[in-house]
Amino acid sequence: MIEYYIFYNKMIVINCAVEKNIPIEASIDTGADVNCINQKHIGELGITYHDKSNSIETPDAFYSTLGKVNLHISFNDSEKHKTISSEFIVFGPDWPGSDLILRMP
Repeated sequence: MIEYYIFYNKMIVINCAVEKNIPIEASIDTGADVNCINQKHIGELGITYHDKSNSIETPDAFYSTLGKVNLHISFNDSEKHKTISSEFIVFGPDWPGSDLILRMP
């Protein structure tokens, strides 16, 4: 079993877009060690998962994951446009948290 740890230390909520198509509110989590996205957004893009995973562990529960995807996330404010590319763990339908979590080292 592969386990990923998500801890909610300090979060900042921002608006961004996934693959330039889907606007989404993201949480930047200073304690997360992986990037994560809800499966409903991956389904909208028609992207397939790779490298099946099993679970994400939080301090009080385990949640299913469906696999991993590589995504481009765009941020745009009045002065700058920024895009990042990274691997994301795809949450299963039982995930109660934010639809998109960006880890911040």
